[in-house]
Amino acid sequence: MAAIRCCGGLLIGSPTLGGHAPTPIVSALGTVLAEGDRTRPVGVFGSFGWSGEAIDLLAGKLRDGGFRQAFEPIRVKFSPDPAMLAQLEEKGAALGRQVLAAQGGARRSASGGGLQESRSLPALRALGRVVGCLCVLSLRRGAGEVAIEGAMAASWVSQAGFTPPAISLSVDRQLPLADLLEVGELFALNVLAHGREGRLLKPFLKPLPPAPGRLADLDLLASPSGQPLLGEALAWLEARVSQRVACGDHWLLVAEVLAGGVLDPDGTTAVPQRRSGAPL
Repeated sequence: MAAIRCCGGLLIGSPTLGGHAPTPIVSALGTVLAEGDRTRPVGVFGSFGWSGEAIDLLAGKLRDGGFRQAFEPIRVKFSPDPAMLAQLEEKGAALGRQVLAAQGGARRSASGGGLQESRSLPALRALGRVVGCLCVLSLRRGAGEVAIEGAMAASWVSQAGFTPPAISLSVDRQLPLADLLEVGELFALNVLAHGREGRLLKPFLKPLPPAPGRLADLDLLASPSGQPLLGEALAWLEARVSQRVACGDHWLLVAEVLAGGVLDPDGTTAVPQRRSGAPL
């Protein structure tokens, strides 16, 4: 009861047994309806073999009780396949971002004398002028129909070494793709061209969490290891993560460049323009 009263968000799930939710789940639902904060997001999930009435019961009672549902109820018949598991991670991450936002923008400001999140601070305005190139980071894990793919926009990118050639980049630790960028893992970096960056970047401004066939609708090339490449990019790099360091709310990655190519010899690199180094 105490947890229900103080939580930032709540998930409640149930199997369907004989067309009903088990008694302990019904009891827990009653406590949520009696004690839960209607301003907090809730989510409903469940597995079933035939009809899934328990999921509908939970969702309907919470909706009628005035709760704000974070996503459409998740219904899994028997066991989740890889595509459903990826969807579950995506919905869980989205709920987590809602909870953090409600708690004050994830409290990104550093403790112990760090910069506060006021966009008017001169230091943050100056930090916003530190820019890299506009890129799309893409990756593929596995092969065939079970291979999972994902992609996201990346702008905190820089060359980090000559021998071996290396790049550095920063990735939000809350993003689903961040879990796949561990030391030793491969990825591709698609460098965007000035003048074409808006159209190419738009589908990736909201990260595409990894899932089978996630990039199937795009016109893609492949790197030597099979990482997905945007055919309309200015250039591409295939790299392997060699170091990963926690840097506040981001992972700082150093990656060795294994292969690359220029797709548009006459183009120039797209560079983002920021007014502030504060989070959006």
